[in-house]
Amino acid sequence: MPSVVVDRKKRQRTATEYIVPKKKRTTEPRSGKTSQAPEPTPRSIIELEQQISSSTEYYNNLVYLIEYLNSSDSQIALLAATSLFRSFARMLAAGLLNKPIPSSVALAQETVTSWLRDRYKDFKSKLIFLLNDKNAENAFTSLTILVRLVKEESNYLAPTKGEYYFPKALVRRILYALLNQSDDELLLEFVEKYVNKYDDLRYYFLHFSGLLANDAQTNLSDAQKTNFTANLLSALYAIENFPTEDEHLNEFWVELSKKSKQPVTKLSAQKAAFQDSWLAVLRLPLTVDQYKYILQIMHNKIVPYMSKPQTLMDFLTDSYDAGGSTSLLALNALFSLMQKFNLDYPNFYMKLYALLDRNVMHVKYRSRFFRLLDLFLSSTHLPALLVASFIKRLSRLAISAPPSAIVIVIPFIYNLLKRHNSCNVLLQRTNWIDEEIAKEFDRSDPFIANESDPMKSRALDSSLWELATLQSHYHPNVATLAKIMSEPFHKPAYNIEDFMDHSYNTMLDAEFTKNIRNPPAVEFELPKTLFESGNEGEQAYLEGWDLF
Repeated sequence: MPSVVVDRKKRQRTATEYIVPKKKRTTEPRSGKTSQAPEPTPRSIIELEQQISSSTEYYNNLVYLIEYLNSSDSQIALLAATSLFRSFARMLAAGLLNKPIPSSVALAQETVTSWLRDRYKDFKSKLIFLLNDKNAENAFTSLTILVRLVKEESNYLAPTKGEYYFPKALVRRILYALLNQSDDELLLEFVEKYVNKYDDLRYYFLHFSGLLANDAQTNLSDAQKTNFTANLLSALYAIENFPTEDEHLNEFWVELSKKSKQPVTKLSAQKAAFQDSWLAVLRLPLTVDQYKYILQIMHNKIVPYMSKPQTLMDFLTDSYDAGGSTSLLALNALFSLMQKFNLDYPNFYMKLYALLDRNVMHVKYRSRFFRLLDLFLSSTHLPALLVASFIKRLSRLAISAPPSAIVIVIPFIYNLLKRHNSCNVLLQRTNWIDEEIAKEFDRSDPFIANESDPMKSRALDSSLWELATLQSHYHPNVATLAKIMSEPFHKPAYNIEDFMDHSYNTMLDAEFTKNIRNPPAVEFELPKTLFESGNEGEQAYLEGWDLF
């Protein structure tokens, strides 16, 4: 009968040290009960497993199988892991791994159970270690077995029979190992196969990832934190099908009773876990690219699934105040919070006005910015002074902007003028040079270009002479588009989306594919020389000239 292993020093133990001492026998032990591990082969592994299930006298075979997990032969390690899983699953189902109550069982049985529980812990530790195995098959198999053990433990290790039990400690160990790996391949496999499919696994993943992220602040080195952050962000990006109603929470890895009121069954708890995880990530050191990508997806992949999105207000305000492309990316989520939760950002339009500089015409987020700007200026209740300042500054920027940006600005201004009729004076003022203003400001245009407050720029006293200038632009598409400002405003508003994604490449492609009614005259006989050489019949580029 097995007894407790006495030696508990923290050192590498051999297979024979795991062997449970046996009582002395008067007869010879049967074949297979030796303390020496048999040669690891697929057949011997199956035989060891069968012996374990046949009699308690063969429980020592667990030690051999655990040792085989260290084998350099991938096939042996995988077979040993699978056999151990089946063996321990049978023991769990039989109640052999339940924590013994000393007063209710014999001392010998308590000793056996304690020894089996120790071997089960060894097995789980080996599987956790194998998650980092260079052999991908070993790592994926270990992950699969560990997740299966989560289900088995929940079914058979509950403190009270029939009570809901989720093995949180095991899940936390799995997540810690996955989040600290050098790459995210196995972690993304876990998210795709389990987190995105099972509501309880998603909840505990979010719950523990937030706790582990908080611990990472103090327990990990800078390099480890960088790796941890990258892995966790990859996992959070990969989460899909987040529920929006309590009724959507109906798929669980661990079985629930119909009347269970566990947090995993409540949308509010799921959102709270999601929020805690993201807030913990935002406290970690982020690279510039990570920071910008989070801002880019925040309005549609983060804010809608948080229990209290208002907690992001400080983060978004700081991002909006940072300037440059960071401010552009923070706009969407910030405006969503202001609109949905009636939050206030002082001088929002003043800051928005400050973002209108030459750089905005060249950044890769230009289309995104103009979509948002169109949204922010859509209200007909905005002051005419404010709207006129935006129109005037856009017109001024268009003069030095690339053609791909100008073709956005002109329809954009046209729509603003259609929407805000009080600004049409900017077009109607043909004799816009005011001598008094020119004398006062020592210039002919009253618009104060360097004024930070759009309400004080005097744009409404000016004119859109910049658009008249664009009617003579070198690019024919720009010149033609600018001429709409000289025509009556009978056309409906433009669909800005039709102009958003233009670039030099798209404009060149349009020219190359354009149907030409009258082909231009071209030189089809190529001259052979630049100057005349005197040879009869020889054609030169410059006739009448020769070299001496």
